[in-house]
Amino acid sequence: MAGNDAVVLRKPDDVLRLIDSGRIRPRHPGLVKIVALGSIFVDGWDLSSFGLGTVQMTSEFDLANSGISLHSLPFISAVVLIGAMIGGLFGGFLTDRVGRTKMLLITLFLLVGATALAAVAPNPELFCLWRFLMGVGVGLDVPVALAFVAEYSAISNKGRNVTMAQVMSTAAAAVAFFSIIPFHFIGVGESLWRWAIGLGAVPALVVLILRFIYTGESPMWAAKYQGLEKAAEILRKNYDLEVIVDDESKGVKQAKERFSPGSLLALFRAPYTVRTVLVSILVVCQAAQYYAISLYTPKIFDELFPDDIVLVLVLSGLANVIGVVGALFCVFGVQRLGLRLLGLIGFSITASCLAIISGAFTLLIAPISVVLIAVFYWAHNFGAGYVGTAMGTLSYPTAIRGIGGGYTQAITRVGGIVGAAAFPILLDAQGMQFTIGAIVLAPLIAIISLIVIRWDPVGKDVEEHEESEESGGLEPGDVSAVEAGGESGGEAGRDPGFDSDPVPSETR
Repeated sequence: MAGNDAVVLRKPDDVLRLIDSGRIRPRHPGLVKIVALGSIFVDGWDLSSFGLGTVQMTSEFDLANSGISLHSLPFISAVVLIGAMIGGLFGGFLTDRVGRTKMLLITLFLLVGATALAAVAPNPELFCLWRFLMGVGVGLDVPVALAFVAEYSAISNKGRNVTMAQVMSTAAAAVAFFSIIPFHFIGVGESLWRWAIGLGAVPALVVLILRFIYTGESPMWAAKYQGLEKAAEILRKNYDLEVIVDDESKGVKQAKERFSPGSLLALFRAPYTVRTVLVSILVVCQAAQYYAISLYTPKIFDELFPDDIVLVLVLSGLANVIGVVGALFCVFGVQRLGLRLLGLIGFSITASCLAIISGAFTLLIAPISVVLIAVFYWAHNFGAGYVGTAMGTLSYPTAIRGIGGGYTQAITRVGGIVGAAAFPILLDAQGMQFTIGAIVLAPLIAIISLIVIRWDPVGKDVEEHEESEESGGLEPGDVSAVEAGGESGGEAGRDPGFDSDPVPSETR
């Protein structure tokens, strides 16, 4: 047994507390976030590139604006979300069962291939197939990416690091719109949408290569399901920390988990039932409003500025740049304000913007409509957009964090399907003013749910810690980091986690 010269592990709970305390950080903290959340960038690129191509795609494939078939825009819009819904459930389950690293690699293979094939699909049938597989890839990947980031973060920084995903997604949309403008000027013509979608395979390939080189298993998951020796190995390699496993702990049978890893039913048992209900309402509402607006932002701008594709691309890109600013406000405000308050503010502003646009759509001059849509993007990314998704990762312990994120993604896609499929149908039947007005219901329902259910996981320790005097765990002399742990996740006035100071010398 070591004294102050090394960290001594006696049970899996020691690893959880050590990381949650915020006094250690990975050797390359920024790289951990980029590698894990890179797939979120790919998802954001796909959403924006598809929205860009709806007009050209409808013309090339002779798609109907209503109905549910392989030759209808509503179905083609929704098929990627159907794939993501299925992938989310399976991805969450597999993430908790087989670990984080394997899933991070498998999903990117699927995303790279399906994205490239969708860009060259010769007909709606094959396009739907590849879009469906793209959705499966995204659904598989998002739960593991968010769980991975959460399990490398201190309690005091989990909210900030998980909500970075919103920055990645919105930034991807902005980059996609601006990147495709040169292809318009070189004369790709009606194939512009194919270039927009196909270019999404490039960042996917870059992220895949980075994951091959740098990804290591989550030490929290390894401690629970691969043993303390494996967790110690990861801590030595990825945290540059001297770690010893107590001899008496080797070969000791671990305490039985209250829930089996990846159990979907666990999400609906106390104390998680109310959390799951809130998460479900929030993600359905945010997805319904966001997919309806963001997926068809180019179409809305095209109606405001007919026959000016460059202006439509620039305005769409600028709207997402403003969205990135909102997402950054979210990242830097989440630990101070909490997810619940961010959600109340964000949904209130998006509801107001949509109501004004709908109520005065025929009266507003085009520039004012553009400003209101930009404000919608800011508010959505500031509070509405990732509140439910972040709660779906941060509200559950390690054993069911993957399935929690997977379930959240699956339910998110239900809202996305409603928004993506309903928008063109309502637009075709009732016009733009009525369609935008109908979307206002989504943020109003979300606001009511946040008022009634007051759960906020930011700053809370949701792990189910072992309570056993006999098993001991880290002693005060073994590592001072754990003494500073607890629910606050660190010393007062500090901001530990990915951006904390390196491990103090007395713990090395």
